[in-house]
Amino acid sequence: MKRYWKIISVCIVTVLVIGTFYIQSSLAAKGNVKVKFEKVSGNEEEVKNVIFYGDYTVGNLFQSLQMTNIETLQLNNQSLFQQLKRNYTVPVLKKLIEQHRTFMRGKELMPNYFYENENLVAYASIKAKEFDIEILNKKSEETTSIQLAVPKKGNYSWIEVLDVQASERNLKVITRGFRTEGGNDLNGYTINLDERKLVKDERIHTVPAAGNGWSDIIMINDPHSIQSERYLLFKTETYEDKQVPAVGEMVMDGAANLVANEVMVYDIEKNQLKKIVVPDEIRGTLGDLSAIFHSTIFLLSQSADHLEVNQYDIEKEKWGKKLTVDLPNNTDGEGASFIKLMNGRIYIIHSTKNGSNISIRDLKTGVSLYEGKLRVKNMGEGQKDIRLHVNEIESVQ
Repeated sequence: MKRYWKIISVCIVTVLVIGTFYIQSSLAAKGNVKVKFEKVSGNEEEVKNVIFYGDYTVGNLFQSLQMTNIETLQLNNQSLFQQLKRNYTVPVLKKLIEQHRTFMRGKELMPNYFYENENLVAYASIKAKEFDIEILNKKSEETTSIQLAVPKKGNYSWIEVLDVQASERNLKVITRGFRTEGGNDLNGYTINLDERKLVKDERIHTVPAAGNGWSDIIMINDPHSIQSERYLLFKTETYEDKQVPAVGEMVMDGAANLVANEVMVYDIEKNQLKKIVVPDEIRGTLGDLSAIFHSTIFLLSQSADHLEVNQYDIEKEKWGKKLTVDLPNNTDGEGASFIKLMNGRIYIIHSTKNGSNISIRDLKTGVSLYEGKLRVKNMGEGQKDIRLHVNEIESVQ
């Protein structure tokens, strides 16, 4: 009987997928959706090298769009087979797949496993506690493969790659290792590409095991970046459960408490680790709205109507002046704006009833660089309840 239920379940899923495809296709058939960029103020160059991804919705129907100031691509306008096989990897890896399809074949599509510059593409992952490394020479299109055992691998129950950096001769792989007895290690491994061997094995930082809880190391850098980086920003956290009396025994209360946390910056070039004293009022803001640009760390805290931009100079080791950036009001009930830190800028995209508003500001000064609107053109007659939601952006390199 279970076998028949599995067959029925597969049939239901298939019908739903096919039905969704044809429903969405009916929206596409009403006409090609065109999104126009309308400048209100500022420099139009600010949007020339940016790709916007989002959904154009009409009631319960939607179109997935890829938008630039030149063209709009309707991602739903594909065959059923193409939609089922659509590559849902992050945008930064799609370009690598398109340009270097053979090299990218069979790799785990995690941005932190990749590095790219004008000369090469590097990839490093860990399989069965061994480094699986491949280097693509862009000029010769030759690929170099390297497999190396991870040093002291027996000390860890699991090891993951956090970041990859490369020069002409060396590859540096930053990993987090989960020790078998508890706790975490942040390690740096340097591999000489000419000799294809490990030349440095460095312990960057250690977080001890918690007696009745757990500890963690969390990277704060842009998880989608595959470019050269001088600094890595991360925080460490330790949680513990308290023991409380129960019937004839002591049990954990199930409410883990944060007992220790630190914020640190690692200078990859100098192999130096420094702790940062973060004010209590912004310590909890480390996360998605954090970035390193040049030698400055930016921590953003968000309220209903504004952003606070906190700046820390890594070289001078001090906090700078706090900036305040106003956010659009949400009188139309749309909720929070889409916000991203990228290329030394703050991108704020707010959905409205007839498109989206774009605000691009300098991350260091808060000065407005561009204000504009995304307008949906050639909408079908009688279409109501229309929205254009931007959910990701990327720069064209």
